[in-house]
Amino acid sequence: MSFGFIILIMGLLYMPYMKLGVYMLEWDFLSIKFNFYFNSVLFSVVLGLVTLSVLLYSTYYLHGEINFNYYYFVLLIFVGSMFMLNYSSSIFTMLLSWDLLGISSFFLVLFYNNWDSNSGAMNTALTNRIGDFFIFTFFSGVIFYGYYFYSFEMMCSTMIILLLLTSFTKSAQFPFSSWLPKAMSAPTPVSSLVHSSTLVTAGLILLMNFSKLMLNGSVMMVLLLIGLFTMFFSSVAALVEEDMKKVVALSTLSQMGFSMTTLGLGMSFISFVHLVSHALFKSCLFMQIGFIIHCNYGQQDGRGYGNNGNLPLFMQLQLLVTLFCLCGLVFSSGMVSKDMILELFFLNSYYMFLSFMFFISIFLTFGYSYRLWKGFFLSFSKIVSVYSSTIIMNYLSLLLVLFSIFFMWWLNYNMMVVPAMFLYVDFFAPLFYLLMIMVLCYFSFKLLFKELAYKFLVDYLAKNSIYKIKNFKFMDNNLNKFGLLGFSMMGGLGVMFTNYMSSFKYNNLVILVFLLFMFL
Repeated sequence: MSFGFIILIMGLLYMPYMKLGVYMLEWDFLSIKFNFYFNSVLFSVVLGLVTLSVLLYSTYYLHGEINFNYYYFVLLIFVGSMFMLNYSSSIFTMLLSWDLLGISSFFLVLFYNNWDSNSGAMNTALTNRIGDFFIFTFFSGVIFYGYYFYSFEMMCSTMIILLLLTSFTKSAQFPFSSWLPKAMSAPTPVSSLVHSSTLVTAGLILLMNFSKLMLNGSVMMVLLLIGLFTMFFSSVAALVEEDMKKVVALSTLSQMGFSMTTLGLGMSFISFVHLVSHALFKSCLFMQIGFIIHCNYGQQDGRGYGNNGNLPLFMQLQLLVTLFCLCGLVFSSGMVSKDMILELFFLNSYYMFLSFMFFISIFLTFGYSYRLWKGFFLSFSKIVSVYSSTIIMNYLSLLLVLFSIFFMWWLNYNMMVVPAMFLYVDFFAPLFYLLMIMVLCYFSFKLLFKELAYKFLVDYLAKNSIYKIKNFKFMDNNLNKFGLLGFSMMGGLGVMFTNYMSSFKYNNLVILVFLLFMFL
């Protein structure tokens, strides 16, 4: 027992530095090799957790579908190919898993078999085929360089472009971004798994496997610029998109751009940590949105929602927590990685324009998160709705919510070299209290202002002005009053003037004639 305990302790201590290789076959191009190291194991744990939640969620969401067994089979192939890509360490296994990802995602998006699904599936498949061509060309070139036809230096400088293009197609970066919102025609469990933690992260994981090749000035600048632009335009598009699933897809695209920007800064592990935390809370967010769509008879247009405040409070709370994580608010997991990336970005001396664009893109995350919340719960236009509150749905994503809050905190304290206590307690606690004071002042002012406005408009203004204008009796009284006042005033002035002139022994008539001639 003591020997086993020592082995366990050694494993925990040295696990971040360990690398276990499994070589099944090695014969030139055809080699089957898998590497198990900390990043891949951590990602596979998170992927397993998300997959388990999504498989349970699918039984609720797709209950009564005819092709449910086919869907489950394709989904398991997809997850298996993602695990294979995560662990693969040879060209053959990478190409095989990469192709399987593209093909299985095509069949998953095609599930409903209507016009929208067909269009989205073809868009997804054809864009991913471009990426398959690039990765095949890259690995073919690598094999040739292995035979010393060209120098390794030239390979690093030119062939890396193909690797970048491969990852851009899979992670839906700027030139190839159109397939991600189009793929939202798939069932929501597919979106929850495929477009949160697997397919869109595959390109970034590929780049992280070749992270040493990324440490080139021009390559890093390309990654930074493409990631920044993807972040910016997807955040702006999410502000005006009406389809709520597409809003979440565009927010995923924004976070992928954020991770790509981090990779462009040369911070591979921090980008990976952000990817892991994003996978946890984004899959949970997709599940909550799928539940809301399900409760509104499949309505995805945000303008048609209403009366969702009657949904179970637990679901609303989970959605709010995931939106907090997405925004990277204080004491949430999204903040651990986001805050560090922001800090390290602004430590560099980039152009003012790039910094401003980065800052605006981060800020717009709050914009579309508030818009999602407002579209769901602050609208009461529609009354017709169905509520299917199941126990599975209530507690299914609770594990994801807990992991997305506490798991990243644990990882931060134990893995990332961040002065965590100093960073959070000394800086953010006063900031948190300041924010609370501001919110309290705002609501107090709003309440006071409403009360004052109500008192003024209803009590004072109506009784003293509007009633008197509308009621002609008051008007007649006022006119009579003013007429009497004017008459008595003119009469009084006339008496005073007559007395004054008569004191000089002049006749009033002479004075009037004199004044008349003087004015004429």
